[in-house]
Amino acid sequence: MVIAPIAGAVFDKIGARPLIVPGLLMQAAGFGWIVYLAAGSSGYASYVAPFVIAGVGISMAIPCVSAAGLNAVAPESLGQAAGVMNTMQQFGAVFGIAIVTTVFNAHGSLAAAPTITSGYRPALAVSAGLSVLGAAAALGIRRAARAGTAGPGHPRTMDASRQDQPSGASLLG
Repeated sequence: MVIAPIAGAVFDKIGARPLIVPGLLMQAAGFGWIVYLAAGSSGYASYVAPFVIAGVGISMAIPCVSAAGLNAVAPESLGQAAGVMNTMQQFGAVFGIAIVTTVFNAHGSLAAAPTITSGYRPALAVSAGLSVLGAAAALGIRRAARAGTAGPGHPRTMDASRQDQPSGASLLG
């Protein structure tokens, strides 16, 4: 509620990559710190900073992913792009939960506190790894040209005869 609107305003000035990459790396760092803390006996207060770091990071990344995806298509394709992005975000969330749950079940169970921790730590470590992979993938995002400055072939300036070409190509460098 605090970071996402700020990230949206900054996105307009600097683009998606400078916010998504560090945001996902912050999330990974926060998760890694939590994994480290879970190895010993830490009080609740020691978890505040890593949760804040992870939360700030993902709050920077999520709105920028959506904005970058929607900025990569022509205005007449925004409805379809929004539908595809929503579907893919839902699929990614479900797939991520399935992966982390599988890792948890392979290493622990809900039977007792020690078995919860033995499953929780590798599951959260995998989550941190997935965040790092997301940051690496986000390195391929390039800044879209501003309206009015886009050249021929850019999705925002494509004429009707060229609309059969992929419009998402402007996301990758």
